[in-house]
Amino acid sequence: MKFSIVKNDKSTYWDEVILGLMSFGGLAIGIMLIILKPSFWVIDSSLFVVFGVLIAMLGFMFAPCFIYRLLTNDKKNSNKKSS
Repeated sequence: MKFSIVKNDKSTYWDEVILGLMSFGGLAIGIMLIILKPSFWVIDSSLFVVFGVLIAMLGFMFAPCFIYRLLTNDKKNSNKKSS
């Protein structure tokens, strides 16, 4: 198991980039909503905080998937056919 994003299997490069963006983007948006606590028209700031917590949790849940994807990026594993 090597940590590599492009060296071993280049066919899954964009999958890993998108998964990483989803993870880090979710964390960033969630933390911003928690810290800024915006209020808009009839939507109270507490609702934005709860939504920020949910988005941050989603980004946090994708982080182990992203790490696993990077650690199992082997050319030999990607060529196996499922039966």
